[in-house]
Amino acid sequence: MENAPTKILHLLTDKKTRAIKDNFFAESQKVPSRDEFIAQADEWFMSTKINSLHGIEEFPNKDIIIGCTQFIENLCLKHKWNIQVLPEDYAYYTVMGKKPTEIGSLQPNVPLIVSVPNWKYGPRPQWGDILNECQNKNIDIHIDCAWLPVARNIELDFNHPNIKSIGMSISKTIGTWNRIGLRYSKQKTIDSITLYNARAKYNDALISAGSYIMQNLERDYMWNTYTERYASVCKEHNLQEGNFINVAMDKDVPVGIAHLITKL
Repeated sequence: MENAPTKILHLLTDKKTRAIKDNFFAESQKVPSRDEFIAQADEWFMSTKINSLHGIEEFPNKDIIIGCTQFIENLCLKHKWNIQVLPEDYAYYTVMGKKPTEIGSLQPNVPLIVSVPNWKYGPRPQWGDILNECQNKNIDIHIDCAWLPVARNIELDFNHPNIKSIGMSISKTIGTWNRIGLRYSKQKTIDSITLYNARAKYNDALISAGSYIMQNLERDYMWNTYTERYASVCKEHNLQEGNFINVAMDKDVPVGIAHLITKL
């Protein structure tokens, strides 16, 4: 329904983000080098003023990824699908056939892929318990930060011995028409993403579009622009405010409100 929250959590797009897409295709573009793109993306991701991110300096190895989807799929292939996921996590994990494991029952020595922030809760519940369990059971943690660019009030400290890699993507700020981002790793490893970068197999259009988006869209644009409108929509529909610009809570159920925020 056009005038009501939806069960589908659509991303927020507006005149500015649509104009960025139109202008990118209408103008000639410079293709940045790998190092130029990585430096630009790293600065853009870390420039948030509405979230608090710590410890990223412990991850010196940076690689271009085609969104967090490639980050996830690379881990699955690398570990021959011997991975763990948590309940109420990103649906893509279960679509790939992985059944969730409850906190407290994680298997020792089996890597964990976890989305932080979490699509439903924002800050992940029991995060401290998860970190402690993984440390006690020698479980490597790989963090999917796909939702971070549209989040607020998220505090993350990546400086934990069991956190081994982090994936970040710009796609949720632009309506997914371009998927590009970075993988941060503590240690350099040889896998499909490493080889993908070494042989420059990513498409020039992806990195030139990503670079153009970041040049023309400030990191916290969505919240800087629509904070008041977000609060107004939540109040009008008797919803609880959350941590994502496109999502509010109807009691304990996340609902999509992106179309209501941009509706005139």
